[in-house]
Amino acid sequence: MSPLVLVFVLLGALATALFVAGYVRGARIALASYDDATVEVDDSGDIKTYWWPIALAVVAATAIVALAGVHPLFIYAGPLLAIVTAAANGAAFFLDDDPRSAT
Repeated sequence: MSPLVLVFVLLGALATALFVAGYVRGARIALASYDDATVEVDDSGDIKTYWWPIALAVVAATAIVALAGVHPLFIYAGPLLAIVTAAANGAAFFLDDDPRSAT
């Protein structure tokens, strides 16, 4: 295997581990707070908080798809973006507050 393939495999494994750990944490919190009637969710500020990362992800994905035909180096950017996206989704589970700890 080439060093580049090893780097991608290692990054993919780390992103997968982070995503699975975050998913398990989120599922445990959701199941534990299912019967708790005191949990209130305030979604009013989410779009104001997260609109710029969403827009940046759309622009980055569009640029990567467009640039893949320009230079062979950009072919590696697509899988890297997928790995970073999986890691960011996993990290989001850890960044979200546990609603049970607010009470």
